[in-house]
Amino acid sequence: MQQFDNEEREYPEPETVLAVRGAIATGRLGGPKGEPGHWLNEFWQIGRALRDHAEMLQALQQTARRNVLRTSARYLEVPPPVQRHH
Repeated sequence: MQQFDNEEREYPEPETVLAVRGAIATGRLGGPKGEPGHWLNEFWQIGRALRDHAEMLQALQQTARRNVLRTSARYLEVPPPVQRHH
């Protein structure tokens, strides 16, 4: 079995994977960003973007839901009876 040095490894170290996942999760939860220039900040920004997109999607879904319900309610309304004068 051949040994590889760190530059030739196909897969990252487990600690690196956990750090990246943690940075993404911290960004999604609105946690603090690392110090300027920290290599994990890029992954924090990915998490933050995921959070922002989820919030936008939720707002869009709520608006669509309200519009569908409003339109449906108007469509299903029973008009008041027409009164005729003799």
